[in-house]
Order: sequence, then structure tokens, then C-alpha cells
Amino acid sequence: MPKLFDTRDLLIRHLLIAVMALFFSWLSTQTQTGVNAERMNVGWEMVFLWNFLFISFIWNGNIALIQYSPYPVWKWETEAFKKISLTVIIALLWPVLVNYAFNVFVFPIIMHRPCDLGAKENIIFLIISVTITLFINTIFVAIEFFSYWRESIKEKEALKRNTLAAEFESLKNQVNPHFLFNALNTLSSLIDEDQRLANQFVQQLASVYRYLLSQTEKETVSLGEELVFLKSYVFLNQIRFGENLKVEMQIAPELLHKNIITLTLQMLLENAIKHNVISKEKPLHILIIAEGNSLCVGNNLQLKTQVAPSTGIGLENIQSRYKLFTQEQMHITQTDARFEVCVPLI
Repeated sequence: MPKLFDTRDLLIRHLLIAVMALFFSWLSTQTQTGVNAERMNVGWEMVFLWNFLFISFIWNGNIALIQYSPYPVWKWETEAFKKISLTVIIALLWPVLVNYAFNVFVFPIIMHRPCDLGAKENIIFLIISVTITLFINTIFVAIEFFSYWRESIKEKEALKRNTLAAEFESLKNQVNPHFLFNALNTLSSLIDEDQRLANQFVQQLASVYRYLLSQTEKETVSLGEELVFLKSYVFLNQIRFGENLKVEMQIAPELLHKNIITLTLQMLLENAIKHNVISKEKPLHILIIAEGNSLCVGNNLQLKTQVAPSTGIGLENIQSRYKLFTQEQMHITQTDARFEVCVPLI
């Protein structure tokens, strides 16, 4: 929708209004109204002024009524009928109101004679005014709708690309040779030391892969489902790092039904493990807390001097995908001793 006081829209709009006023002024000179104007010693410029003011009031008032009504707030996906209905009502009623007010109060001042509201030319002019306003509003609504439709397609495509990128990054983190080497090395040690634990390790590893593959079509997942998967993922890493990796979860049961972006927790946990030293002297403590409408994953900061090459899409990917589902922002807090990421619960 054009803005009432936007400089560019204002200039273009009044240029079109001047052209229309010239046309109707010329047209009026070909009708009985033009003859009467000449008899009353009203010049052509007064007829132009009348038409310019009349069209300007209709057009600018129409835009103002739409711009300062609930129309801009209503959403196309849920309130399209309201938006279309309002523009139609304004297009039908506003020209009638302006036509009546101008003919009763303005016409006698400019034309120096009272206006005959029932005159044929006045009725025709009113019909033309309503038709033009309806046509203009139809163009405005069509442009806005197709703009929304185009942006909606772009957002869906962006979501699809980001979802695929997140799935690829997550699977790559699990399937790359480094991870497989560590997993197999850990499993080999367990077979010799504790066959029962080795069997449990294999089951949890299978559970992780099963979850990753099952989420290929999902954009969001309940917090409860993600936590079940995360426990398997944490188990694998705690077998590898032992007591040097501590993960604590403080999640209220009533929040488990809320949704988060798929694989968010896994990516945040992987981010913490990947970038921080984990040793007996420097154990890594990861705390996952859900309160209100947010979920926070924080850890003590002990950055590695050398980190494996990163694609750089982890946190950025989570942030961009959240923007497509909620206006709530993801917050990243870093101090000398701690790093924390908070994401909204959907």
C-alpha cells in the first residue's frame, strides 16, 4: 500500500490527480455543466480546481482510511477477508461522502451557485468516482497480496534450504571420519572392558542415527522429543569424555509440549564440545535450562587454542530459522568465564 506522506508516492499521486482533473475539466466543457459554468462567469481554471480538490480528497482520504485502520495489522494468511472487505467498503462509502460534502459546501463557493444533487451529470460523476476508487483499491490490494505471496514463497524456500543445511551439518558432525574413529575406538575399548556397556553404547548410537534420519521432514519438534534424543547423544559423549563432561538439565514438565527448531539442542551441545577444552583438569559443565518461553544452553568457557575447521552455519543457521517462526530473538551471551545461547520456545 502507498503511504500518505511518502514523498515519492505523494508526488506521483498528485501528478496523476492533476492529469485526471484536466481530463474531467475538459469533459465537463462538453456537457451542460460546462455551459452553465460559462454562463455563471466561472473560468476553466475554477472547474479544474474543483476537480483537482474533489479527486484529491477522495484519493488521499481513501489511502488515509486504509493506512490508519486495522488493515495494515491484519495478516493475509488469517484475515484476508477482512482486508478485502474493508477496502471495498471504503471504496463504496468514502466517494459518496466526499461527493455529498463537496456538492453541498464547496460547489457553491467555487461555482457561485447551488448544486443540484440529483442532476444527471452529478450522478454520473459519482458513479465514475466510486468505480475509479474501487479500481485503484483493487490494484493496491492485488500488488500487496502478490508481494506477500512472493515473500511467502521466498521464506519457504529459505526455510527449506536452512533445514537441509542444518540436517547436513548435523549428520556430517556424526558421520565424519573423526567422529566415527572416536566412536569405534570407544566401542572397541568397551568390548574388552564392559560388554554390557558396549551393548548399551551401540543401542544409543543407533538411537541417535534413527532420530536424525526421522527428522528429515520436520521443521520443528517438541522439546520433549528433542530431550529424549539429546540424552542418547549426551550418553555417547560422556562415554568418550567420562566425568570430564557434565551435562545438567533443568526442564519444567509443563514446557515439554512446546516446540523448538529441529536439532537445535544437538547443534548447541556440539558447538560447546567442539570449541572448548574437556579434560580432567578442565571439565566442561553444560547447563540446559527451560524457563518461561525460552531455553538456554550455557557452559563454562575454556576455548581451545586450535579448533577443527567450521562451516560457520551453526548458530547463524539456528538464528535464521527461528526468524521464520517467531519474532522472538535468539540471544547469545559471552563473558570471560561463560558462554550461553538462549532460544525461544514456540
